[in-house]
Amino acid sequence: MSIKQETETERSLSRRNFLATAGASGVATVGMLAASTSASAAMPPVWQDEADIVVVGSGGAGMTAAVIAAHRGSKVVVLEKAGMIGGTTAKSSGVWWVPNNALMRRDGLADPKPAALDYMAKVAWPGQFRAGAPNLGLDPADYALLEAYYDNATLMTDELASIGALNFTYSAGFDGSKYPDYFAHFPENKAPRGRGLRPDAPPERAAQGGAEMIRQLVEGANRLGVKMLTGHGATDLVQDETGRVTGVIASRDGTPVAFRARKGVIFASGGFTHNIRMAEGNLPGPIAGGCAVPTNTGDFVAMATRAGAVLDHMNKAWYAQLVLEQALVSRSTPDDVFFYPAGSIFLVNKYGRRVVNERMLYNERTQAHFSWDPVHGEYPNQLLYLVYDERMKQNPGAGRYTYPLPPAGRNAPYVISGATFEELGRNIDARLVQLVADGKLGQSVRLRDGFASQLEDTRQRFNSFAESGKDLDFGRGDTEVDHCFEHTQPNGKPNDTMYPLADAGPYHAIIIAAGTLDTKGGPRVNVHGQVLDRASQPIPGLYGAGNCIAAPTAKAYYGGGGTLGPALTFGYLAALHAGSQQPG
Repeated sequence: MSIKQETETERSLSRRNFLATAGASGVATVGMLAASTSASAAMPPVWQDEADIVVVGSGGAGMTAAVIAAHRGSKVVVLEKAGMIGGTTAKSSGVWWVPNNALMRRDGLADPKPAALDYMAKVAWPGQFRAGAPNLGLDPADYALLEAYYDNATLMTDELASIGALNFTYSAGFDGSKYPDYFAHFPENKAPRGRGLRPDAPPERAAQGGAEMIRQLVEGANRLGVKMLTGHGATDLVQDETGRVTGVIASRDGTPVAFRARKGVIFASGGFTHNIRMAEGNLPGPIAGGCAVPTNTGDFVAMATRAGAVLDHMNKAWYAQLVLEQALVSRSTPDDVFFYPAGSIFLVNKYGRRVVNERMLYNERTQAHFSWDPVHGEYPNQLLYLVYDERMKQNPGAGRYTYPLPPAGRNAPYVISGATFEELGRNIDARLVQLVADGKLGQSVRLRDGFASQLEDTRQRFNSFAESGKDLDFGRGDTEVDHCFEHTQPNGKPNDTMYPLADAGPYHAIIIAAGTLDTKGGPRVNVHGQVLDRASQPIPGLYGAGNCIAAPTAKAYYGGGGTLGPALTFGYLAALHAGSQQPG
């Protein structure tokens, strides 16, 4: 249970006793505080600091909440677990998805609410969506979250810009054109370009993308008097006798310290990508890691659950593929594989078969890894193998998305080569044998007999598609998004995303695993960002935004910025509601 604020009759219990109980091991962990009922009962209201609003987490969601709350007149303290401000946002592209934004309105790009909600509902809830039905077939609470996103994303963006805390422009591609939504081909999508925004900064500025977003938000927060404390990892909530959240406990260098929140606590502390047990127990299949910062270990899930919160979407994440051997070095990877370069290149599983459109958007493509084979009791696609020829090695392209192929003339230790498919298969399996022996993988990942011969069949079939221009298996090149993230040059073939693999080697391969940008499951919230209990009632004083809560957009990844868009918007909504409360 959460720590309860003591009454007057309990004040004989000293703060020293609490610290001795809660911090005996030197680190006040969530699990220890949960297990120690004596520590919970002994917690006195001796505050390290107090504010109207305490924000936990300093990524885009948390900093938006902090800036908006301070701009609206609240005193704000931000607690950041890591040693620096920014969270995963600082590693990201910094794009956020805003329907009907100011630039679209300025440029006459119509994005009316009914049509936008059709698109948003279909992608978020494909099993429930029914055009024309009440709430489009969705549960009213789920529909209300999408409606709140549409209504408030542009208000949030405009307010941040008006106070000089986040300037923006369109997110554009190599040729200056606006990126399309990831499901731009859906007939429900009437405004497929222009919803993606990015921080506006001169090209010579060192910080770009997400780092620039954080720089601007921090600059705005400093002007507004927001106090930002790094090295403060939240471990538990403080609640009064009515259950209202009145503060938060954080660990600072192993010592528990208490922060009072007169109006509310807003959590924006990230998902649980790097809590291995939580990821294995909730996600639909194995992941090797992700690009979330290492501090994203799902801390809020335990705290909110003890306070009575209901969880949702714990099986969902923002997915992207990883180079396996990079993830085995560091679970928090420097890069995810967003898009593969076009050409003589494809992905196969342990049987040597293609299983997905390699140019498909990363979130959807990654979920091919989670296919379950009930006959053999395995994930046949747990690892995939990016196979390409010497032509592709020598000319991986000049576009942004050539990774994970090394630049021309260079190599990488995770590239496996072979003069023939037979040799390539042997070398891949030898690498797998070593990784299994090192205890880094389970033995079921080994290649299956016949891998090389099936790989040759796959090559011939793929080459026929490359010659005809039509991928009959997975539709590679059929949608706009397949073409837009790299400058695909005409290659003499009818489909510029495909080119035949050479009849003879050498051939090359990279082992690819599933990963995340971060998870998106946690406590459920309402349209004000209030955390809900098991009766769907708000827990007073407790709010959430970003990847630490159940994503308001459910399954959806609408387009570039589909992660940060709802994160910033619900940080904004939480700040508005918390700021409107009477101080407790």
